[in-house]
Order: sequence, then structure tokens, then C-alpha cells
Amino acid sequence: MIKSVRMQMSGMFKKKEVVLIFFVLMIFISINFFNNIMFNKDIKYITEMPDLVKKLIISDWSSFGYYMMQYYPLLVVIPTACAYLSDRDTRIQTYIQARMSSRNYWYGKMITVFLTTLVLFSLPFLIEILVSSISFSIESSGDPSGFNYLSTIEDEWGYFLSDIFIKNKIIYAIINALIFGMVSGILALFNFSVTTLPGMKYKIFAFFPIYLLFYLISILNTVIKPAYTTSYAAILKMFNSGQKNYPLYCIFLIILIFLSVIFIEIKIRRDEAV
Repeated sequence: MIKSVRMQMSGMFKKKEVVLIFFVLMIFISINFFNNIMFNKDIKYITEMPDLVKKLIISDWSSFGYYMMQYYPLLVVIPTACAYLSDRDTRIQTYIQARMSSRNYWYGKMITVFLTTLVLFSLPFLIEILVSSISFSIESSGDPSGFNYLSTIEDEWGYFLSDIFIKNKIIYAIINALIFGMVSGILALFNFSVTTLPGMKYKIFAFFPIYLLFYLISILNTVIKPAYTTSYAAILKMFNSGQKNYPLYCIFLIILIFLSVIFIEIKIRRDEAV
């Protein structure tokens, strides 16, 4: 299994789709970073400078983060959507399976898809945290809303993992970047597993499962009208003040992992039956 993952990971990071999305994310982050520089250049006092964590691109206060999240359903699947279909068309799947068992190939592919997306959707944001920490004062405590600290301290205690944010906001930002990457990895894994189902013959169909999943959730939201948000952007971005049900979101992600395993098991049995 380790050999399978190592072999497939080395090939995955060389794919042009992975490199493309990395640069796209870095472009979004660079624009957001330079926008923060322009915003802070005339500020004289640290207390007036917006909290650097609240101006990161995965913060709800970032306007460029809003635009990035509009394309998120597509960005998250592009690197690995055709991971299986490309192997099938180029016969790499047959080559790898000849060197190891079919089960090792498929579960190695699952781990590879997850880890690739995890790194791809965590590393750029970790870089932004590092560069922002160097460029801006960590002591900055201004709120982007323009209200004073006493007016916003109650909101800060209501944020996800607020205890960590109050004690160390850089660690808080790092944890959120890693969570963003993990959730992205699970979504990419589910998208990949769907492409192994019968009827997925054309690569163009590989880019739609996650988009359709989010679309179905939005339709369900209008029918059930839950008290908590079901918007992926509101859930994933820091400092969003909407009502959230994190236990339910975790259950949802576990279900996606479970379904991914089932789809891959179906594919393995089909391969073994041939």
C-alpha cells in the first residue's frame, strides 16, 4: 500500500492540473495580500490596523475570498477529477495493478487523491499566514467592521474554536487552513470515487459530482429550511457569524467517506470479476 501511494503521489504532483490550481490559489492569495498592504499603508497605529488573521483570504472579511469560494466547487475537483479516467485511458492502471494487487491500487489511489488535495488546499493558505505574519504586526487587533474592540469581543468568543483564537490567533489560522484542506480532500475523494461508477466514460462528467452535490443541498435547504447554514462558503470560511451545526457537518463528511469506500469496493469487485 505504501509503495502504491508513493508511486501515485510522485506522479500526481507532476500533473499540469495540480500545478495549475496551485498557481490559481496563489494568485487569489497574492491579490488579497497586496490589497491588505494597500489598506494598511497609511495606518499609523497598530490598534487601528485590522487583525491580520481576519484579513486572510479564508476569512469571511476577505472580499477576494468571496470570489475564490464562488469557484471552489470547480477548483477542488480539477486536480484529481480525472485521476482514474486518465489512468484508464493511458493504461497506467493496468501497469500498476500488474505490479501490485487491485485493492492496493485503488486504496492507494484514494489516499493519493486525499493527500494531494489536502496539501494543495492547505499549503497556499499556510504560506499566506507566514507572509502576513512577517509583513503585518501580530499585535494588530482592529476589527474590519470598524467597530472598537469592546464592541467585537463578544463576537470573538462566539467564533469556531474561539478559545484558540483568543489565546493564539496564528495557531487558530493554521488549524483552520488545515481543516480547509482536509474538507477539500474529502470532497475530492468523493468526487473521484463517483467517477469509478459505471457510465462515467467521458472526462467532462468527472467535474460535476461535487457541484451537483452542493446544488442538491441548496435545494434541500429551501425545503427543510434548517436553523443552521448549509452554505459551503459560510461553513469553511473563518469568522462567519451564521448559525452552524458542526456535529452534523462532521457526520456529513463521514458519510461521504463511507460512500467513497463503498464505490471503490464496487469497482474492485467489478475488476476482480473480469
